[in-house]
Amino acid sequence: TDSVVGYNGDVTGTPYISPDGHYLVSIDDVKGLMKIQIITVRGEIQDAFDIHTNLHISDVAFQASFTEAHQYNVFGSSTTQTDVLFVELSSGKVKMVKSLKEPLKPDEWPWNSKNRLIEGSGLFGQYLMTPSKESLFILDGRLNKLNCEITEVERGNTVIWVGEA
Repeated sequence: TDSVVGYNGDVTGTPYISPDGHYLVSIDDVKGLMKIQIITVRGEIQDAFDIHTNLHISDVAFQASFTEAHQYNVFGSSTTQTDVLFVELSSGKVKMVKSLKEPLKPDEWPWNSKNRLIEGSGLFGQYLMTPSKESLFILDGRLNKLNCEITEVERGNTVIWVGEA
């Protein structure tokens, strides 16, 4: 549509849309809230569930579900902590991927507010990448756990996947 069809109530924060356009994920760092909403085929926004977190989400990445057809999961990296949040959007299941070392401090990354980004490996890829202060971490999105650490990469906060998945 080319016009505003309505407002999203009192939802605040940074909005992210799943690749299929069916989920709206809003991150409100002030309230410590991740709000998940469903977008219907008619374009209507319906509340699904909320997640209260003290992670201070820096960035999110969507990944196609490996257990359910036509569904997505979302991963959220933390501005201040060593964990990554995993949320299964269809069910609300939440899991933490732990011990990914300390992220860059926000003032050490002045280019934008995403001091710890998270990047998926493509539409059909199962891996994600997120940096810490001195390493890069490869996460296995299929198993929702750490796959490996690449050490001695300082301030590696700009990442790109290259090659075939």
